[in-house]
Amino acid sequence: MNNLSEEYLPQIRNGDEQARSALIVQYRPFILKVVKHVCKRRIGWSDDEASIGLIAFNEAVDRYRTEYGKTFNNFAFLMIRRRLIDDFRKKIKISQNEADWKDEEEMLYIADKVSSLDAFERQERAAALSEDLVSYNERLQEFGVCLRELEDIMPSHRDTRQMLVRIARNFCNNREWLNDLFQKKKLPLKAMTKEINVSKKTLERNRKYLISLILIFGCEDFTRIRESISFTSVEEEARCVEQL
Repeated sequence: MNNLSEEYLPQIRNGDEQARSALIVQYRPFILKVVKHVCKRRIGWSDDEASIGLIAFNEAVDRYRTEYGKTFNNFAFLMIRRRLIDDFRKKIKISQNEADWKDEEEMLYIADKVSSLDAFERQERAAALSEDLVSYNERLQEFGVCLRELEDIMPSHRDTRQMLVRIARNFCNNREWLNDLFQKKKLPLKAMTKEINVSKKTLERNRKYLISLILIFGCEDFTRIRESISFTSVEEEARCVEQL
């Protein structure tokens, strides 16, 4: 199956339902194949899982963007699998709430599917995060920093770490500063000291660590890294950054 045809997407975005129907016809074998792969059993178009797959495919068509860095097929696969997992979990919850144990075999089957798919999803996220960390390390090296040294250069005082997290967040809101950093590979210290109540000496001393934070907050390529750390408050941010 080829990836999403360039001729269909613009037409569908403009409300052409005939183009959407033509695309669905083209992708029907793909949709059913993905649903069978996820459910690990034979599936026909009369099964509920196939309908969920079709709905998820339509959602993928509406939400797909080339800047996601995935092919459409990969994006659609992930969307279908996610919706099936959600359905499995919903069935488990309903059965548990209603204490409906009439079809225990089906209940055990669904529970097993959820467990297996959760494990697969965790493995896939870990693999993707590992790839992102490799890219992050390569980007750090452009600024004279490497991932292995972050633990050594991290400030020992929590207050300093909290302050640097706040500075990095504010830095990323300044497009001029970001462009300056990415082009010249150094912090615009003079401009920063004028707007931030921090000495130039402090910024220079913590330059590498601050840049490592700015890359996480300011680069969309590292969204997975940022999301995996769960920044919930300034205090929590400092503790979470230590996990890198």
